[in-house]
Amino acid sequence: MTLVAILGGVAWGASSVMTELRGPEVAPRRDVAVVVRAALQRMATTPRPPEPAPAPPAPAPAPPAPLVAVDPLAPVWSFAGRPDDELLAPLRVGAPTRIKVNRGGTSLSLRLDFDNGARAAFKPDQIFGQSNPRREIAAYRIDRLLGIGRVPPAIAVSYPVDVLIAAVDRGDGVARARLRDETIPRQGRLRGELSWWIPVLADGKLDGGVRIDATDGIVTWRRWLKAGASIPPARLELCKQLSTMALFDFVIGNTDRWTGSNARMSEDNTILYFMDNTLAFGKNRQGHHKSHLYLQRVQTFSRALVARLRALDEPRLRAVLSPDTGEFEQLLTDAEIDAVLGRRDRALAYVDELIAIHGDAKVLAFP
Repeated sequence: MTLVAILGGVAWGASSVMTELRGPEVAPRRDVAVVVRAALQRMATTPRPPEPAPAPPAPAPAPPAPLVAVDPLAPVWSFAGRPDDELLAPLRVGAPTRIKVNRGGTSLSLRLDFDNGARAAFKPDQIFGQSNPRREIAAYRIDRLLGIGRVPPAIAVSYPVDVLIAAVDRGDGVARARLRDETIPRQGRLRGELSWWIPVLADGKLDGGVRIDATDGIVTWRRWLKAGASIPPARLELCKQLSTMALFDFVIGNTDRWTGSNARMSEDNTILYFMDNTLAFGKNRQGHHKSHLYLQRVQTFSRALVARLRALDEPRLRAVLSPDTGEFEQLLTDAEIDAVLGRRDRALAYVDELIAIHGDAKVLAFP
């Protein structure tokens, strides 16, 4: 046997043995590094999806709102659902074109019609000393300061006497004579106050046509306004207004509310007007016995009104009375202002006595 054949046989045998030892041939295993490198290459060539935008930072919590003190005596300047300035604007610029004397009472009160269509009640300086026009304006200002809104808006004015007399109807000799004889002009001019004209007035009445200022009417609403009394739902709003009027009249010292048909209402019998306040503002700090009598007929009050009375002080009172006084030196004298504050104190003492007896909820039962 040749050497090549021998060596070839040996090689074949060795190969057979190795094949038996390692089993059948399998596909060669790929290197991990190669696999990783290929994956990296694919990642490098494949577009990456855009990363989501970072979430906006959470807004910082808002600082707490500053505490704003609410002025309990910020005046509310409106009447009959309209701003006072809107009602008074035509009265400030209009020229009187017609004048008539208003009926009722001994003091002089006139109705003025203006060239711009406005109408007003005019109370001038006059010989009846108890009727002082500046007090009507003061009552209006204090009414607004106390948040009531029942006194018609009023302003101070003055007119040449000749202009007023010329505006009187030719056949109205009575009005012309009263303007000449009962007024107190100053250097040919007559000062006074204008109140916005309420279009329709009616006597305040209860069921059955009983007037609220008649004896039977007073007995009825006095019973309703006792502390803790039951008020007919249909009369709740009227009772609140009667209560407010009694308290207001005592504070301003109006002694003429329940005489001469001065407790007047709207035509639909829902709004009680606090008119004719020229006899108010006496100098008695304790109040007149007449207005005090009507205050004592009431034991149920508005909580908001009592709170405003408690907050009322001399600086606030003077501040609301000082501006826009026209030709009046002042709307109230120092003595009159002092008396208002004295009556305020007595009224609050009365309310506090009632609260001590009947409790807060029964006495301050109205909003």
